[in-house]
Amino acid sequence: MNYYLRMSIIFLVNMFLGTNVIYSDLTNDKNNLTKLYPEKNKSERNFVSKYQFEEGYEEAIRFIKEHEGYAGGKIYVDVAGIRTIGYGHVILATDTFTTKISKELADKLVRQDFDKAINAIERETDLTGYKKIAMAHFVFAKGIGNFTRSNLKRLMEEGKPLDEELKKWCFYRSPEGKMIRSEYSYNIRLWEIEMYNK
Repeated sequence: MNYYLRMSIIFLVNMFLGTNVIYSDLTNDKNNLTKLYPEKNKSERNFVSKYQFEEGYEEAIRFIKEHEGYAGGKIYVDVAGIRTIGYGHVILATDTFTTKISKELADKLVRQDFDKAINAIERETDLTGYKKIAMAHFVFAKGIGNFTRSNLKRLMEEGKPLDEELKKWCFYRSPEGKMIRSEYSYNIRLWEIEMYNK
């Protein structure tokens, strides 16, 4: 009898604590959604990107989710030492993440971040279609500054192939000072090349 009583108490305690964790995460999501989309009321917060129906957009979102991973929705430090959450969202000073986030919020964040990259490419180039999506992904991964300072923009404006230039963006310097190719980054650049040349 004591065994069943103990197990019942453990079950009830776990159920109570689990509910609090879930409630905490949902409250956290709600607060961050309100910050991201303050102009919309609760019933209007179903985020739809203005780029949603462009060719290649959903392919890019799927690819980002696959190679970034969700990490259980928890805050983690990426290879560059940056605090990150969801599908590669860099945690900003204005973010209020305290625990983990849901996949719903992670999806909204990755779309918001990718839309910023597309906007940056639209300001800097006149690319359309898959070419715009490919370069937006590069900006999403490496930043607009790296795009404008690299030879990518010049080659693109001259109508020349970008394949070899993109492949240069998969190296890192080892502690000994040697340049080493990251196979992870190399495969991402190959995806960008394939998208750009569609």
